[in-house]
Amino acid sequence: MTTVTTTTFDTLLACLFPLAICIAAYRLRDSLGSFSDLRALVFPTKSSSQPYFSLERAYHSYRQYERLSKSEVSRMRASYSKLGRAHKRMANTLGYTKKLDRLWDITALNGTIADEIAEIAEREYPSVTDTPKYHATSADLARVREALKHFIRDWSDDGAKERHTIFSPILDCLKTVDPELRASQKVLVPGCGLGRLSWEISQLGDHLI
Repeated sequence: MTTVTTTTFDTLLACLFPLAICIAAYRLRDSLGSFSDLRALVFPTKSSSQPYFSLERAYHSYRQYERLSKSEVSRMRASYSKLGRAHKRMANTLGYTKKLDRLWDITALNGTIADEIAEIAEREYPSVTDTPKYHATSADLARVREALKHFIRDWSDDGAKERHTIFSPILDCLKTVDPELRASQKVLVPGCGLGRLSWEISQLGDHLI
C-alpha cells in the first residue's frame, strides 16, 4: 500500500511540476523579455548566430521592428491591467493610458519608416531576402531604435538644437585651424552616428579618417 501511495504521489508531482513552471513563467512573462528572446535562448538556431553587425541581421531587425515594439506595448498594457484600483487611478491621473495609446501610434509610424529602410536594403542588396529568417531579439530592437534616434538627431529639424549644443564646440575648434592646413589634416570621428558631424567637418575642408 505504501509503495502504491508513493508511486501515485511521484506521478502527481511529475505532472504538477511542469504546470508550476508554466504558471511561474506566465506570471513573470513581463520581466522575461520578448518571446523571440526566450525562443533564441531555449531553441538556438543557425539564424540566431548571425554576426552581430551583419547586413542580414540588421535587415531582419528592421523588418520586425513594428511587431516587436507593439509586443512590448502590449506587455505594458497587460501589466497595467493587473494593477490594483488605487494604482490604476494614480496612473490615469498621470495620463498613463493615453501615453500607451500614443506610443502605439508612434510605433506604427516608426514601423513604416523601418519597413521603408528594409525595402531600400532589398533594392541595394537583393541577396538579403534569400537568407534564413532571423528572429530579432530585444537587443536588435534596441539597435534599430538607436538608429532611428540618430536620424532625428543628425538630419531632422527637431534635432537642430541638440546638434548645435554637441557639434558647435567641435566645429568652432576646427575653424581656428588655418584653412591652408586643413587639406593636409585628417580628423577621426569615432561613434559618429549617421554621419552628420562627419559631413559638417568635411564642409570645412578637412579630410576624415
